[in-house]
Amino acid sequence: MSRQPSASWCDEAPGQSWDGELFARGGHFLQSTHWAAFNKRLGRKVFFGKGPGWQCLAIVERSNRVTRLFCPYGPVADGLAGYRLAIAQLQALAKDQGAMFVRVEPWAPVTRADLERLMHRPALREIHPSLVFQQDLTKPREQLLREMSKNNRQRYRNAAKAGVRVDASHDPGDVEHLLMVVHEVATHNRIVPLPDDYFRTMASVLLPRGAATLYVARHHDEPVSAALVFDGPTTRHVAHSGSLHSHRHAHPGAIMRATMMLDAQQRGQQTFDSLGVSPPDEPEHPWAGVSKFKLSFGGEYRYYLGTWEFPVSSLYYAYRSVYRAYSATRR
Repeated sequence: MSRQPSASWCDEAPGQSWDGELFARGGHFLQSTHWAAFNKRLGRKVFFGKGPGWQCLAIVERSNRVTRLFCPYGPVADGLAGYRLAIAQLQALAKDQGAMFVRVEPWAPVTRADLERLMHRPALREIHPSLVFQQDLTKPREQLLREMSKNNRQRYRNAAKAGVRVDASHDPGDVEHLLMVVHEVATHNRIVPLPDDYFRTMASVLLPRGAATLYVARHHDEPVSAALVFDGPTTRHVAHSGSLHSHRHAHPGAIMRATMMLDAQQRGQQTFDSLGVSPPDEPEHPWAGVSKFKLSFGGEYRYYLGTWEFPVSSLYYAYRSVYRAYSATRR
């Protein structure tokens, strides 16, 4: 028998007011109705909840017969009091949905000590990056160009001479260009990419809404680089991107990134978010190479609180021990 959500939660998008309040609070795109619509298309249950000083999109996730609630870059709260109220309501929703635990990425002015007092534990793996790199787009355009490396600045300005053209699209069919480069990057780096249907669903939901933009860089009319960005009213987030290794000499990825940044400024967005980067004091970090590329466009580090969990069922502690042991065997 299916469980009904508690009175503080609803499973339908509460209209444009949700996103208006969210972004006025400085909340993240992954707490928006757009991200909820994408997750619903994937077949997941989503819930919207809010109260005095807080709001939260919670997603019901199931894997290996374990149910959990996940709040990507949430709950969003104005302070510790609002965050406490959000946690209490998340516990009630988790019980309604038969979840073993709740996974959060707090978006609130709280500290690690606050989270520990609330019985939170750091997750055994980070879901979304706790360290990102962002550029302030309220600066004059020429200053943004000056803060790029000399090479990137010249590549952007000489793109036409190099035979590189960058186009922006809201046509879901153009996601095939992104899939092409995602597959090559995965093969080159020996990693397993997300399923093609994941990207196709994302494009079909977000692009027609104007909540995302797909960029394609062409070298002499051949698609060689692509990126999908999420677009909120104040921030553009680079979500997925890649370039064909065989055309690296033309630097299409650099030209495309500069274009995406300056386009965002022209749209009136205030922040360009390059998402995850490696810590500056870890030169051997697996992300060090791509981080060096991101940093070559200027900007500043921003630190978040990271991914945390708190139990709803006592079985959580056994699950955590098993998951830790399993992860150790995979290293």
